Amino acid sequence: MKQKFLDVNLIKAEWNIFSIISTITGFILAITGIPNNYNIGILVGFIILFIIIYILIFCYYKFFCNHIELKIGKVDLNVKVGNLFKEDGIKVIPVNEYFDTQVDDVIISQTSLHGMYVKEYLKYNDLRSLNSKIEECLAGYKYEENANRLEGKTKKYAIGTTININEYILTALTKFNDKNEAYLSMQEYLKFLNDFWNEINRIHNGRVINVPIIGTGISRINPVLSEQEFLEQIIWSLKTSALITNWKNKDVANFYNCNIWLY
Repeated sequence: MKQKFLDVNLIKAEWNIFSIISTITGFILAITGIPNNYNIGILVGFIILFIIIYILIFCYYKFFCNHIELKIGKVDLNVKVGNLFKEDGIKVIPVNEYFDTQVDDVIISQTSLHGMYVKEYLKYNDLRSLNSKIEECLAGYKYEENANRLEGKTKKYAIGTTININEYILTALTKFNDKNEAYLSMQEYLKFLNDFWNEINRIHNGRVINVPIIGTGISRINPVLSEQEFLEQIIWSLKTSALITNWKNKDVANFYNCNIWLY
């Protein structure tokens, strides 16, 4: 995980472990006795032991603990570190409101998930095929025609518009200004999350859903949140979505699995 060295949760974990060690050691020393001239040495030893234990806990969470398991209603939620494109199941790709496919660091950045998806698709297919599939999936959705846009596509769809192409879900997250810069307000982002989970409920059909930390990167959501804060918003929106509340009101046989990926 992207673990900070100084973290309240690490300190709590450290204190629990150290309290047990201190209690056992104190009990042994109380029975066996200890000369007064050893007190300073023991104190220094405890301080060094405290630091070593903290470093070990930090290393464990930093390098070995690469996922957290949660359960929200009937949803098995895993927060993981890894490459979303290499996972089984459906992969969610946030895109702009035009569903562009022009990866040139002007319309779509090559390092964004949107750009990486287009490049992944083009390994085995051509761009015309991708645009054709996107157009086919968007048939029936309302859009606005932006004839003044000089680069990229001109059909603009509502934020939250979501389509499924093979093992990928493309969802419109960001708006574009006349300079092709992404932007979104926090109010629009929260509404997007609510619409997004409703669309996932419609699409998933029991398949595992792999979701990135939606909102990080170059989406320019205002105000800017940390990765941790975006993760909390995503989890909270899932918890309060119809996806969960509907299941609380009826007996549902199938379970839903979701992975949220950190990079």
